[in-house]
Amino acid sequence: MRDDQTNQGRFLRRLVFFLAAMFFSELSRSMTAVQIPVYLRELGASIEQIGVFFTVSLVFPLALRIMGGWLSDTLGRLQSLVMGAVAGVLTFAAYAVAPSWELALLGPAFFAITASLIYPSYKSYLGDNAPAEIRARVFGVSQTVVASTWIIGAPIGGALGQLLGYRTMFTTAALANVLTVMIFLGLLLTAPDHERRPAQKTNMGNLRGNFNEMFWLMLSGGLVTWILIVDGVRDVASKLSFELMPVYLSEIAGMSKQQIGLLDGIFGIALTAISIPAGILIDKTRERVAIVLGLLGMIFSRLVFALAGGFWGFAFSWTLLGAGGALIDVGGSTLIARGVPSRVRGITYALVATSLGIISLPAPWIGSQIWNLVGPKAPFFITVILGTFTLLPAWFKLVVNEQVEYVDVPAEPLTRP
Repeated sequence: MRDDQTNQGRFLRRLVFFLAAMFFSELSRSMTAVQIPVYLRELGASIEQIGVFFTVSLVFPLALRIMGGWLSDTLGRLQSLVMGAVAGVLTFAAYAVAPSWELALLGPAFFAITASLIYPSYKSYLGDNAPAEIRARVFGVSQTVVASTWIIGAPIGGALGQLLGYRTMFTTAALANVLTVMIFLGLLLTAPDHERRPAQKTNMGNLRGNFNEMFWLMLSGGLVTWILIVDGVRDVASKLSFELMPVYLSEIAGMSKQQIGLLDGIFGIALTAISIPAGILIDKTRERVAIVLGLLGMIFSRLVFALAGGFWGFAFSWTLLGAGGALIDVGGSTLIARGVPSRVRGITYALVATSLGIISLPAPWIGSQIWNLVGPKAPFFITVILGTFTLLPAWFKLVVNEQVEYVDVPAEPLTRP
């Protein structure tokens, strides 16, 4: 018991620094994400070209995410996080100096490296080290810290863009990633020996074995299969309209850059406020409860957005979106942490993200075409309709046996192709 308490105390102390690094990493994204479509307009991009930009941006992660998850499983979580943070510096530096919207594509290209390394390693680090009895709450606390950046980051980004210009905003985001690099590097250098050593051999045989197991997880009809189906439909629905929301706010609703930033700040407040309660809810019930509630939040947020007539209507939409995102993220992260063994946990988180990217690849372009052919509100109504198809499979299929940590996964890596 004393050893368990000592290990838990050590984990919690290091968790403080770990979450500080994630805070600065996410701060850079929250400062800039909602402003990028408007920035592209300033660089001369049309609505169709914005759709092309974000469609092409989705291609970059497809080639890198699974490889990033595999590197997390083999090289180690902290090693991958350091490399991902370095790529984050390059991401926002590329945006800051881009002379045209075409060259601004270097930003998402570098960000694909960042996301492919940081996302699976961040989730897997918590899944590997958090005590089982409080795992969902640890994910909830981590999501709260990360989400809190949207409270301050988006308004700061909007203010910097309004007062000093978008290039200053992106430079500030790059500096935030410099801090991330320093903290993750410090954690790596002070980590126990087993965390600094590669977790597995980094060779083609290991890569082949992990890929075999990953594809079996995907095709077996079990937990991971249904996560991919539910999240795939949800992501297509979301991507049809998400990148068009800032343009709608700017050009149709007449919102200023600062107001757009404030709306993202409201999103961050909701995301932060709901994350810890989501973890508590999951520890007391099941992950599917939080996931279904989150899907309902996403669906109603787009409906409210399409019907809103002023700032506070859009603020309510952003609140529902933030609450839904918190519930889905904490629920999905905990589901994978309980249902997938550590040796392929990173590659599974990456598999889910990659599969979503493949499925939703043309969605931003399709959304922009619907905008032009039917009207600006049409993509949001279609998101509502598609989103409803996720509810029943999420409730009946996203279930982990309460007595078993790892389900639908064989004890040894599979060798079948």
